[in-house]
Amino acid sequence: MDLQVSFRNPAQKEFYYSTARNQCFSGAFNNGKSFCGCLKCLTLLMSFPNYRMAIARQTYKDLKITTMQTFLKMCPSELIASHNEQDGVTSLTNSSLIYWLHLDKVDEKTLRGLEVNSYLVDQAEETDEKTMDILDARLGRWDGAIVPDAMLEANPDWPRDPISNKPLVPSYGMLLTNPDTEFHYIYRKYHPDSPDRKKGYFYTEGEWDKTLGSRETYDEALTKDQEWVDKYVLGKWGRSSAAIHFLDKSGILEPNEELLERIRSKGNLFRVLDHGDSAPTCCLWFAAIDGIYICYREYYVPGQVISRHRKAIHDLSENEEYSGNYADPQIQKTTAQKDGGFWSVRKEYMSDDLKDDLGNPVPALFWTMADNNEFATRNRINELLKKSLRFKHPVSGETPAIGIYFIKKTPEYPNGCQHAISQIGAQRKKLIGQIEGKSFYSDEREDSITDHAYDCIRYFVAMHGTQPQESRRRPPKNSFAYYNMLLQMRNSQVPVAGSVQ
Repeated sequence: MDLQVSFRNPAQKEFYYSTARNQCFSGAFNNGKSFCGCLKCLTLLMSFPNYRMAIARQTYKDLKITTMQTFLKMCPSELIASHNEQDGVTSLTNSSLIYWLHLDKVDEKTLRGLEVNSYLVDQAEETDEKTMDILDARLGRWDGAIVPDAMLEANPDWPRDPISNKPLVPSYGMLLTNPDTEFHYIYRKYHPDSPDRKKGYFYTEGEWDKTLGSRETYDEALTKDQEWVDKYVLGKWGRSSAAIHFLDKSGILEPNEELLERIRSKGNLFRVLDHGDSAPTCCLWFAAIDGIYICYREYYVPGQVISRHRKAIHDLSENEEYSGNYADPQIQKTTAQKDGGFWSVRKEYMSDDLKDDLGNPVPALFWTMADNNEFATRNRINELLKKSLRFKHPVSGETPAIGIYFIKKTPEYPNGCQHAISQIGAQRKKLIGQIEGKSFYSDEREDSITDHAYDCIRYFVAMHGTQPQESRRRPPKNSFAYYNMLLQMRNSQVPVAGSVQ
């Protein structure tokens, strides 16, 4: 297929010709992202017979009325062999296929069975990182695409499979996105200013292209409020007024052995659990030390049984002593039956009959039910995130400083915080509507944003005042913690919360 391609702005050209495995085109409205993305898809589909492409968006309605329409308008009708909107499949005359995916309804099993050469996700800022990680793992799985002989003759050094020697077609994971906050996974992985940018990831961005559309529309866009203009006209990533919390970059700590040893030897330590059956289970470890809180360890794993969660949390705890173990109060609901009686997730964590994969007993974990008053806890978290003379930075000693910190995950410290950092910054209020470009939000939190690690932060802060208390105290008689201590003394073979595990 002979395409006469021209571009309206430099960002379009950079994205179209990028050969990086993972690519991101970010920017404002009206800068040609969707058109350029669909054009690149069409080029790949028609250049390589029997090519497989997934084109996705978060909801089917938006996929159908935007991205799909853009592609079908661009693609010559004589190239389309069939288009089944209900099944979400378009077949081209050279046997190439497009799978149209809406990611809010697609299940993990369907994604894991997908075999494609490339994918394009429009409005990628709406998507969940976990879903995108699964989709990315399917990249290049289809081996039936054909490299035409003419291309091989023109390029004798065409890439080939090292085992079969079969010519390889290009495979790209392509994201089109509007800017979001600096805690979004796209910013973290792709943006040049991100300290965690993935090696080899391609990124380009562009402002509103005034050559596309009418001048009147552009002038009207400039009358919106500044946040709207920054994001949708200038294409800037940054904080939104919908954000519930803002974590200053000084609150993200690099791991170092001196700090970790100080936490272990001097800190008042706590664990917090948010259990998930189909969703991930998260456990965070906190320390109250030197007048501030530090979240120094994170466990975040989906799709496992409780015995594996118990063992993993026990092993990560490294013989530490804890002054408190808090959990989502939902785990004490008796929603299942076992051995003729009602059972709960909490009892499953406490039971003494669970064994690991090798048949060894799994140490029990005892959890105190946390306060789940979200609105009160939000304010406590924000008090800790606000710089104050009460706090000193745990590394530099500078003040004013914030009162809660997170030690980040690194290759050298793989159990550091990743989801806790991203999720506390991602939480936002629900959008009620917009009037003349100004957004209005309710006090309710947007429930489509992943919050398993964030809930652990809420539970921990809810169980404490805004000023950390460092002193260790013997638990009062008849308290749950006192019961745990007595139980340990009676049965040293089954460690319990607050004990050495």
